[in-house]
Amino acid sequence: MRQSVTALLMCLVFCLACGGEKAGEGVTITVWETYNNEERAVFLSLIEEFQAANPGITIDPVNIPFDGLEPKILTALATNTAPDIVRVDVGFLPKLAMRGAVHPLDEYATADVTDELRPVTLASCRIDGHLYGMPDQVNGLCLFYHKELFAEAGLDPEDPPETWEEFVEYAEKITDKDKGIYGFAMRNSLWWSLPFIYSFGGNILTEDNKKCALSEAGAVAGFQFKADLYSRYKVEGGAWRAGGVRDDVGFQSRKYAMVLNGPWAVRGLQAAGIDFGVALIPAGPAGHATNVGGNNLAVLSTSGHTAEAYKFLKHIVSKDAQARWANELGQIPVNIRADAMIDLSKHPYLGIFMEQMKYAVPRPQVGSYPEIENDTNPEMQAALDGKKTVQEAMDAACRKISVILEEEEELKQAMK
Repeated sequence: MRQSVTALLMCLVFCLACGGEKAGEGVTITVWETYNNEERAVFLSLIEEFQAANPGITIDPVNIPFDGLEPKILTALATNTAPDIVRVDVGFLPKLAMRGAVHPLDEYATADVTDELRPVTLASCRIDGHLYGMPDQVNGLCLFYHKELFAEAGLDPEDPPETWEEFVEYAEKITDKDKGIYGFAMRNSLWWSLPFIYSFGGNILTEDNKKCALSEAGAVAGFQFKADLYSRYKVEGGAWRAGGVRDDVGFQSRKYAMVLNGPWAVRGLQAAGIDFGVALIPAGPAGHATNVGGNNLAVLSTSGHTAEAYKFLKHIVSKDAQARWANELGQIPVNIRADAMIDLSKHPYLGIFMEQMKYAVPRPQVGSYPEIENDTNPEMQAALDGKKTVQEAMDAACRKISVILEEEEELKQAMK
């Protein structure tokens, strides 16, 4: 799979020069987007607003299934059939930027726009010092806790744990193996482990993105704590194991009292009638922290209408558009100025998620991030299974990551 994607990427390099800037009015901007039905309804209304204010520009939205989107974009670029704008996962944008497939927006994006965006969302668009997109959606994790299980264990349902030490104390009080109740449930992957790693001062790569940092003390301590929740403290219910009850399912069935989850989980829990609370992820030695997910909108290099495309992106990230997005969908706005416009009586948990975003850490902006995660996950699984120590697993992950980074650097040099 890695070889086929690389072949497509090398092919598209020779085709990107086919596009050319064509200024003027009466242009159509094609957007490949991946919104669900509810999100798309809001997106279409934002398009109508933009077109009414910009009669010379028509936006043509094309809904593309998220699964299979990345190879579809690469194929379209290689065959010169690509749209003007694509909506991509934050982890895929660096790969496109590294290959010259997306247009840098530095000459268009002024401080009056970028200064309004959440720093962590803007960081996901900055690659090698250049801005290659605009954030349209951001998410991260918070601590969800079951208020009924808190009360039954003699804990205050309105007083969630603030530190990992308190978290363990709460989880131990709640855990009752005879009843099949556990204080916590977790998932195994690098992305779901990042809140632990970050809160202990660790990271995936060094600051310059040149070397793996997972084998360093902070990252090892953070993942060791996560592993200890199952093996040492015995407050985690094995949700990550094959055949285990998933964290979200067990949370609803009163099997797990605390889980990490994102804003996408709120509506389902409310519809199920679960009495739950949302709090900041407990602080570790390095403080509060969370990971970041989301999507960015990028202008492809083959587009002949970069200026018009950016004008549309500017509309999407504006405070008014983002306030509508948040109020109608219950999602975190990417524009900070929209925060004051959100109806928190309608979406009471959004305030917590917006606060958690202040402690969010962006993923490394490297084209090989998906490969880094895929190669790290089995090593983390081996540590959780007890087949390797955490240090051994992290050392092995770093050896794999070193090879990935070397291959990426070689590809960069070949494409210059």
